[in-house]
Amino acid sequence: MANPGEEWSAVEVSETVADYLAMLCAETAGEPYSKAEHRRVLRAKLSASRTPQAIEFKHANISAAMIELGLPYIRGYKPRGNYQAELVSEIQRRVADPELLTALRARPSPLTSRTLQAGEPPQPPPRRRAGRHVDYGLLQEENRRLGAAGEELVVEFERQQLTRVGRSDLADQVRWAARDDGDGLGYDVLSFDTGGCHRYIEVKTTALGAQTPFYISSAELEFARAHPGSFALYRVYDVMDDPHFYVLDGDITETVDLLPAVYRAQIKDIRSQPSTVALPTAAQRSATSAT
Repeated sequence: MANPGEEWSAVEVSETVADYLAMLCAETAGEPYSKAEHRRVLRAKLSASRTPQAIEFKHANISAAMIELGLPYIRGYKPRGNYQAELVSEIQRRVADPELLTALRARPSPLTSRTLQAGEPPQPPPRRRAGRHVDYGLLQEENRRLGAAGEELVVEFERQQLTRVGRSDLADQVRWAARDDGDGLGYDVLSFDTGGCHRYIEVKTTALGAQTPFYISSAELEFARAHPGSFALYRVYDVMDDPHFYVLDGDITETVDLLPAVYRAQIKDIRSQPSTVALPTAAQRSATSAT
């Protein structure tokens, strides 16, 4: 039997991470689940010294590790730092499975008729060490699929706010730029302040919690830096259940940690192209295998 203060064994870490990811997959799919039932089943697989409170704490540790790795997390488990290094290793081992990554993407269509509510930016998540961000491209599809829903909510919110302060003339001019003018502008919604000055709003949407990391392009960063007085990033979260958002104004490089995730690679000197080898065609491979 392990003592309550001892670090969890490899088996305990594996079982607890698996349980957490099972709950997270259910949450991203919009399926109901019982934390109490999960905790009861999990406890039977752990040392007898692990109390329900200890399991809750460990799940909160996993939330912090998930955020550190650039992954979504369970909203009901507020992230707690100072976690075992083995948690990170186990999470990375499990999310190497593309089927699991696919399951971590939110799939149900959000109800855009819900009202968007303003909130405060979350506190920075606790960190055990310098972050090791992992880019899981499949998860970026969640942003692309939910992005339109978040943008539509922000357009409606901006129109309502301007109408509420007596600027219905400006409300009529709020523009869903990403839909009407195309991507690549550096912002998604063109709105106004009460004085009639432009507000360029970039919208980042997730079906998960407020601390879920998001991706931002170099074009969006450059636009934010070039328009510090009129740029705002609206982070829309919980979009499928109870949509809220917080705002980061101006040059967002001053308010977020930017960790490199994707690089574009190109041969440095076109005059010294590497030699190439032709791969066999499907027909050639079939003929070879037949012999």
